[in-house]
Amino acid sequence: MNKNIRISDIAQKAGVSIGTVDRVIHERGEVSEKTRKKILKIIEEFNYRPNILASSLASKRTIQFASLSPYAPNKEAYWSKPQEGIKKAISQLRQFGVTMNQFFFKMEDSETFTAEAEKILKLSPDGVLVAPWANREALQFTQELDQKGIPYVFIDSNLEEASPIGFIIQNSYQSGFVAARLLDYGINAGSNILLIHVAKELENAHHLLQREKGFNEYFKSYESRGHRIFRIEVTGIGNEIPEKLRELNLKGNEVDAVFVTSSKVHLAVESFEHLKKCPKIVGYDLIKRNIELLKQGKIDFLLCQKPESQGYVATSLLFDYLVRKEKVQKENYTSIDIITRENLDYYSYF
Repeated sequence: MNKNIRISDIAQKAGVSIGTVDRVIHERGEVSEKTRKKILKIIEEFNYRPNILASSLASKRTIQFASLSPYAPNKEAYWSKPQEGIKKAISQLRQFGVTMNQFFFKMEDSETFTAEAEKILKLSPDGVLVAPWANREALQFTQELDQKGIPYVFIDSNLEEASPIGFIIQNSYQSGFVAARLLDYGINAGSNILLIHVAKELENAHHLLQREKGFNEYFKSYESRGHRIFRIEVTGIGNEIPEKLRELNLKGNEVDAVFVTSSKVHLAVESFEHLKKCPKIVGYDLIKRNIELLKQGKIDFLLCQKPESQGYVATSLLFDYLVRKEKVQKENYTSIDIITRENLDYYSYF
């Protein structure tokens, strides 16, 4: 009976018009509180669930999403991966009238984030998917989305001050903790560990700092065996690592382990691969160059955060919230996957 119940049946039992029941279900128009409660009680008795998807198809209304993420220079770059997930989700949702307008900013230039965000605000889409890489600019953007009543979902990182309907990220702090444990297994007591940030505006990249925090916390929480941790920041333009090591009075062959807090781990390999014995190296993400170096044994471990899945899930969250009218789960974490050259060929990206 519940499967076959219709709006007309609810209207008949309540003694009201079909239009009144429709207004209560979709929370639009004026209905007296007494009538609304009566209809809702009947809906609960029948366990009625409106077919939102059928309504969407029948109305032929276009649901417009927008995404704002870092520009990917080629299909092998990290940020091309979330875009693949977004495209896969949209290809499945297009039949319901869902479209996606993608906007991109340059990670090295936070002003481009603001410029692209303004384009989205002018577009005024139904929902937005955001990679809040530039914290200051992202917070300003989300405040304006809040004012306009536009729901949004975060990928890759989260802003605690913002109010997204949901986020899909890897726990950055915990992944840094995992990286520390992996390195600690492979080095002797009293080793020199180098932590490398590759970023132009590190103070604006919260998730990288969280990875560092988790990394350091491991050695505070467990017996560190006398390791010495050195920290450097580079922009990724040119080979800056040797110069930074000289500033620390540290030679390349004195480094026993390296942790790079981003997908730019291949830059570290290039600085040490000429040595007779390379340090143990851990970094992030299965981009082409990292995969090559992992296969060659020059990178020991890659931590993967399934960026394709992040783009797919974030788009699906917007759809469930706006079209299915469902309450979505706010906190969504990807697994912290440890990839080696031995299990690489069997890894599932989604």
